Amino acid sequence: MSASTMPTSPDWDLVRRAEGPRAPLADRVASELERGRRDYAPPEVGSDVVSDKVRRVQEDAYNRARLERIADVVLPGEELVEVGCGAGFVAARALAAGAASYRAMDLEASCVRRTGRLLDALGHEDRVRSIVEKDLYTLEPGDLDDASLVICSEVVEHVPDPELALETLGRALPEDADLLFTVPLLGRLEQVWGHLSIFTAERLQSMLERAGLEALHVEPLADRWVLVVAGHPGGSQRRTARVEQLLAAGSRHPEVRRDEEPPATPPQPTRFDNVPLGSLDVSAVSSSRAAVEVTPPTPDEGSAAATVTAAGSPLPWRRATGGLALSLADVDPVQGVRLELEVDSLADVTAVTVTFPGAASGRSATWTWSPSRRDVQSHRRRTFSLRPGRSITPFAAPRSADLTGARRVEVTLTVRPGRTAHLDLSRIAWIR
Repeated sequence: MSASTMPTSPDWDLVRRAEGPRAPLADRVASELERGRRDYAPPEVGSDVVSDKVRRVQEDAYNRARLERIADVVLPGEELVEVGCGAGFVAARALAAGAASYRAMDLEASCVRRTGRLLDALGHEDRVRSIVEKDLYTLEPGDLDDASLVICSEVVEHVPDPELALETLGRALPEDADLLFTVPLLGRLEQVWGHLSIFTAERLQSMLERAGLEALHVEPLADRWVLVVAGHPGGSQRRTARVEQLLAAGSRHPEVRRDEEPPATPPQPTRFDNVPLGSLDVSAVSSSRAAVEVTPPTPDEGSAAATVTAAGSPLPWRRATGGLALSLADVDPVQGVRLELEVDSLADVTAVTVTFPGAASGRSATWTWSPSRRDVQSHRRRTFSLRPGRSITPFAAPRSADLTGARRVEVTLTVRPGRTAHLDLSRIAWIR
């Protein structure tokens, strides 16, 4: 489909399709990732400017696709302001795409330094006007007056109130400027501890309406993000050129079949509440054949640990289950849990289980992971986001469950006869 015949209205339908099963968009995603591999040119600077560790994150296959797509939004001669500049990779790609000037702000001083150092090393100092420490929530009308495009990529999911963040951006956005922002697609990137929110197409539409903005273009991006370009109601020659440029570049990817309506997305939780482990009551939970020793976290920091030993027995089915029980605060009902854990001696463990006993449904809501040989070989600390209806490999999830009424969550190991395994739980968040 050519750019001239493609629809110009925001394609929320495509975002809803991406929220469901992945198969319908598989060819498109593969094409986006291939474009990133083919077209993305890494900044040519040494490891003293950008460490190898930062590059591995910022320039993986998915982020290369994201950076190339962001570049499609940038018009030649753009006056660009970035809110939340991170490591500077968006800035470097946008300036390479033809932005005439660049200004940025970030809450973290380290991000201000890293972005400035990268852009100086690339020889862009003549186009960089300022990079300063500033909180997004303190933006005022006038702060962005020189911008034709404002970029806020991978920021809104990190702040405590995304609705207020977008409303603040909308209030400060000049009438004739456009805003590009990205957030994680529903069900993606939930293992990132800095991410505090869950977004659906409906929530994003509501956020834009509250902010007084209209979507000019929306799309799922590389099976990781939703990309939104928005502005105040009204049109301009530059806005038309921007959308046409986006559509032309996007038309190189395979079309998504739309033979059927996208499946309806059920109501979703909206946020992650990261909780200090030291603020929770931690106790042992075990079967009669298990001996469990618990090390509770300190009030300020530290992990909660459990050592589970199964009584010796010649009978292979006489396994034992034990681990940790953590209290739920008596506030809003939880809809799931995000946790970071490590299990040593996985070869001696037949199951890792996360259970909310006493849920309103009358049945325990249980997630179960049976470690495979590959899991044993690639033993490491991992983060899991567990909520009904969404299986996060390697856990199998209950199709549906009402967790209302649960007073604790139990994280347990089932250990082979005569064996011992150690569970270390280092972080936890309630999904609400």
